[in-house]
Amino acid sequence: MNSRILVTPARFKGQPGFDIKVRDSKITVQGLLDELNQAYQEMNLPRLWPGNRVDCAGCDLCCQEPLPVTSVDVRQLRETLGVGETEVFRYLWVELQGPAADITLRRVRGGKCVFLNTQGRCRVYAARPFACQTYLCCKTGPIFEAMRGQIVNAGMDELVRSSIAGFQRIGQPFPVNRSYQGQLNQRDWPKGYFTGKTSYSEVRLARILSFDLWRKMLLLE
Repeated sequence: MNSRILVTPARFKGQPGFDIKVRDSKITVQGLLDELNQAYQEMNLPRLWPGNRVDCAGCDLCCQEPLPVTSVDVRQLRETLGVGETEVFRYLWVELQGPAADITLRRVRGGKCVFLNTQGRCRVYAARPFACQTYLCCKTGPIFEAMRGQIVNAGMDELVRSSIAGFQRIGQPFPVNRSYQGQLNQRDWPKGYFTGKTSYSEVRLARILSFDLWRKMLLLE
């Protein structure tokens, strides 16, 4: 099978890592994840594990960081957990800063992800968010990180929009855990490309990324 992305070793600030180029102009975000996970399994990528580790099984270092989520991530979590549109916020953390909103997985037990079990393993691994799936404990360059950021930002915007509407339907306020002069206004959150998308297989990479970033990522052969 011809690969839809090209994963190549690279160095960033003197440290080894990897970079990617896109071969298939119609690739979806799910297609990207599938290809990236395959490369992760087949390539001997230089990893950033501590010296006493041989793999990441049971390692939870990256699960102590704020982990942003998208509307698709939360839909997948809801299906896995069997909870509703508003119930799922028991597992999320919402911060406002002025008109901006940031939604991440809730952290407990000393700042660790709510979905970690006592053995340091993810309880929702098959439905883990995009941000988790694209962190491979390996150095990446600015283009890859910009791609992650644009996908997460667009998906989180839709999560905020749809969640505000969901809480309004049941007559409850949108849950905010921390606010810095927050001023959440539904009119600031219009529908976008993620609206109506139920999985990453429906989200085309070329439609979600900026033109300049997509041009840099596309491999013209």
